[in-house]
Amino acid sequence: MAHIDCTVTNCYYNKNHGCSASSIEVDGRSAERSRLTSCGTFIEQRPGIRSSVSEPKSDTYIKCDAVKCIYNRSERCNAEGILVNGHNAEVPEETCCNTFKS
Repeated sequence: MAHIDCTVTNCYYNKNHGCSASSIEVDGRSAERSRLTSCGTFIEQRPGIRSSVSEPKSDTYIKCDAVKCIYNRSERCNAEGILVNGHNAEVPEETCCNTFKS
């Protein structure tokens, strides 16, 4: 379980640069650098869709498909915290796990 800092302010789950999802999935099975990963849980905030009312969590479960990352342990993130980037993202592929290290 980890804390998530998130710059994807237009994500449904983003609240005060934290993540309110109970779990997220980091995609990027063949990623060798952070820009080739993405937050598969990202949902773009759009008019008519209310953002999550939950508060950011400090112990989010992170399923991680980026198996080449040093923090990946059996497809689970072992880092104490991660940074998810993706300013003005419209789709998950425009986000990334900036904590990824090959």
